Amino acid sequence: MQSCFGLTMFMINIVCVYKDQKYSEDWVDRLYRGVERNINIDFSFHCISNRQTKYNTIPLRLDSDGYWNKVELFRKDLFDGPVLYFDLDVVICNDITPMIKSCTDSKLYMAEEPYRSIHNSSVMLWNQDYSILYDNYVSNQADVVKEYQDITRQGALGDQAYISENIEHNVIDQKYIAWEHHKIKTNYVDPTVLIFTGSKKPNLNQHLDVVKDNWI
Repeated sequence: MQSCFGLTMFMINIVCVYKDQKYSEDWVDRLYRGVERNINIDFSFHCISNRQTKYNTIPLRLDSDGYWNKVELFRKDLFDGPVLYFDLDVVICNDITPMIKSCTDSKLYMAEEPYRSIHNSSVMLWNQDYSILYDNYVSNQADVVKEYQDITRQGALGDQAYISENIEHNVIDQKYIAWEHHKIKTNYVDPTVLIFTGSKKPNLNQHLDVVKDNWI
């Protein structure tokens, strides 16, 4: 038995958020297949969405824009046990089990962006109650969005700023994470997880072997 997230773990919840204004269910399918190919522990796959999917679908409650829908991940008692969240534009390239087992604390883990200490919400792992994030967002949605989307503020913006600045958290070991915008090179070695940022998405980069071989 392996200890991680502060528990001896037998099952992990793998979760994504899908709002059909931006993506199609095919993106959920690709993420699910990437997880299924690259995990060696039992998992339960969940999709928080505004429409029914073929997966265990958890309805969105709020009408948030874009990445703000991720705040619904932290609704109280939504999951039993540890949670691993992936953005739909993440490409899973290798076994994610070592990354999961490296997270030995129950506090939330986030990816850290290269060359700057901004903690990114594309991949997150946790096994604690962070419903304070959801409750505060519901109570102060307009103010939260205004504060964390203010382009004059320093550092991170959006949901990842809201999450990282309001709870104590950890950083995922960078050996498991690569970033499309600075790591794609001629002699590239596939990471565990490849993160796309901004407007760059895997569907626009299918000429790259790392995408061609893993985003299927």
